[in-house]
Amino acid sequence: MAIIADISDDAVAQAALEPKASWLELGLIRLGQRIPGLSGISASERVLKAVRGSAWTAAGFGASQLVRLASTLVLARMVAPQAFGLVALVTVYLSGLELLSDLGIGMDVVQHPRGDDPAFINTAFVVQVVRGIMLWGIAWGLAYPFASFYKQPAVLGLVIVGSFSTLAAAFSSGSIWMLTRHVRRKELTFLTTGSELCGLIVAVTWAVISPTAWALVAGRVAAAVARTVWSHAIAEYPVTLTWDPKAARDILAFGSGIFFSSATHFLAGEAVRLVVGKFVNLVELGCFSLALAISGAAGRGFQELVMQVFFPMMSNSFRENKASAFEHYKKTRRLVLILSAGMSVGFVAGGKWVVHILLGAKYAEAGWMLQLLGTQWALDLFASLGAVMLFAVGTSKFTATGNGLKLVFLGVGLSICFSKFGLHEAMWVIALAPLVNYAVILFGLRRRCAPVLRQELLSFAGFAAVTGLAIAFCGVGR
Repeated sequence: MAIIADISDDAVAQAALEPKASWLELGLIRLGQRIPGLSGISASERVLKAVRGSAWTAAGFGASQLVRLASTLVLARMVAPQAFGLVALVTVYLSGLELLSDLGIGMDVVQHPRGDDPAFINTAFVVQVVRGIMLWGIAWGLAYPFASFYKQPAVLGLVIVGSFSTLAAAFSSGSIWMLTRHVRRKELTFLTTGSELCGLIVAVTWAVISPTAWALVAGRVAAAVARTVWSHAIAEYPVTLTWDPKAARDILAFGSGIFFSSATHFLAGEAVRLVVGKFVNLVELGCFSLALAISGAAGRGFQELVMQVFFPMMSNSFRENKASAFEHYKKTRRLVLILSAGMSVGFVAGGKWVVHILLGAKYAEAGWMLQLLGTQWALDLFASLGAVMLFAVGTSKFTATGNGLKLVFLGVGLSICFSKFGLHEAMWVIALAPLVNYAVILFGLRRRCAPVLRQELLSFAGFAAVTGLAIAFCGVGR
């Protein structure tokens, strides 16, 4: 009897240690088991963590993008396309300054062994604040030359006021990086969605009173301020000016690689609006920006899922067991293949219809642009998994090199197209540019993650075949 009691006690203790799953989580796992190659997944602690993180990431980013899309669609009905053209220049200017000086502080906290140390987090916060103040000053200093280059005087005031969003973001609490590190997406979901909603309310209220570009800029600043205030309200550790020299060295060493990667990413991606803005009128630029916003709503959502869930979990896997990390990557690749292929087909088949329904006739030019930009985002999404895998291994040089070559491709391609052809041909260059970056990522996977290369190549062949068939049947850019 004593033996039976001991066995019973052991069983109870073991059951207590097993991860508990809700009916919804079990349902999602069973659904995943129906996907080819994922039939072996079970309700383990790692899988449940991924399911919970993915669910909150999808819900949070979906809600955030829904708010942004609603803001875009509502404001598009209230203001003229020229206003979106002006704000597109302001947005890419401020985003460019941020990415051209990006140190990857949050990513370092996520992957660093001391990422839970308050001294490390507060040192990272001090670095972030100093960088933000410097960026704010640079934004003011370059505002006039920027407006003069595009011969748009109205941009000057918009940039100066909009730069306060950069300053406000610099004072966000460092504790929010810990939420990403531990895949605690629930708190981040409310933080992001709530701040975006504040920005929407301010923008729409302003547009009702004065339907100009100022409504869009006011919404941007309001969202940044709300996010910063909220981040301190939910912070686990109070902000201090703690300075740990060793932590600072680690942060800056990691940031040196991210700096070049982010700079080339901006120049090879977002900066395309700067180039397009120089060769087209404000109406065309406004349509381009709206098409970019709609396609980006889906693309960034899936990329957020990869970065906020896959990256921290894969970083942890490499710290524990490198072989199992490769297996986790292969399973995730199948999911990302399905998502990116579906996204590509969806935009090719429905891009013009979406613009016609949501934006109306005055933005009809955005329809064919959305088809091509949607294909570009699908390519970016497919390639992002490999890039994040290399980040998890601890290297950023392949992604940085790929972005650099992509920049060269865009520079040469857009120069030829705008001088010899026109906007349609230039859009094809933009759509195909991610292939250049992906080629370098493949080389990096071969060097650092060889066990996943075969499946990676097969997955890309499938993605290319599906996208090619969609273009053949539906046509793009016509």
